[in-house]
Amino acid sequence: MKQTCAKILVFLLSIIVVAGARASVRSFTYQDKGNRDPFISLVTQDGRVLPGARPLSETGNIELEGIIWDPSGKSMAIINGKLVKEKQRIMNMQVLKIKKASVILQKGGKVMVINLKKGGGSLNGQQ
Repeated sequence: MKQTCAKILVFLLSIIVVAGARASVRSFTYQDKGNRDPFISLVTQDGRVLPGARPLSETGNIELEGIIWDPSGKSMAIINGKLVKEKQRIMNMQVLKIKKASVILQKGGKVMVINLKKGGGSLNGQQ
């Protein structure tokens, strides 16, 4: 009988401890500071794009984040978080050449060079 009472007491104490731990958990509220909540999807379950979502090609921001250099011609670059190779397209532009410290892109008839810099790249137009 004492063992049964002890087991029940341990069980009840464990429930109290778990309930107390759950009650002390703080809820997190996202502070947007004027920005979109990154945890909310921009596309609904039925495939509709929500207002405020824009294709990357419309934003105009091009950032060269890194280069994986291969002298044999199989180099790759990371542009706006996407891994690209020469001849591939990104944001309605074609990657013409990947160099050790820059990437040459073409959009329409305009050729652009993105230089790799600490903290990101900058876009310089060349004709």
